[in-house]
Amino acid sequence: MKNLIFFFIALSIFVLGCEKKSETKTTNYDFEINTSKSIGASTLVLKSISDSRCPINADCISAGGATAYFKLTGNNIDQEIILCKGECGTLGSVTNIKINGIDYSLKLIDITPYPQLQKTIVTHSVKVELTRT
Repeated sequence: MKNLIFFFIALSIFVLGCEKKSETKTTNYDFEINTSKSIGASTLVLKSISDSRCPINADCISAGGATAYFKLTGNNIDQEIILCKGECGTLGSVTNIKINGIDYSLKLIDITPYPQLQKTIVTHSVKVELTRT
C-alpha cells in the first residue's frame, strides 16, 4: 500500500513538472510620427496621431481621447492599426495582431505630452506594449 501511494505521488509530481508553460514576452516601444520598429520580418510604423484630450487646467465638457494610427507591413501585406486612449467610442487601447504567424497583443500605453492651454505641441511620443501571446 505504501508503494502504491508513493507511486501516485511520484507520478503526480512528474506530470505536473512536465506541464508546458506558455511563454509570454513583452516589449515596450516608443514611437514618434513616421518612425518604424522591426518586429521579426515585419515593420510597425506610427503614421499619425489625433489628440482631442482636454488640456491641462482647462474646463471641458468631456475628457476627450487620443488616437494613434499605425501601419503594420509584412509578407507583402499592409494592415492599419488604430489604438485609442480616453473617450474613443468603439476604438480600444488594445488589439490582437498576427505577425509571421505568431499572435501578439498591441497595447497603447501613453501618448505624450498631454495637451496644454495656449501651447502648440510639435512632437508627440507614443508608447506601446507588444506582448507575444
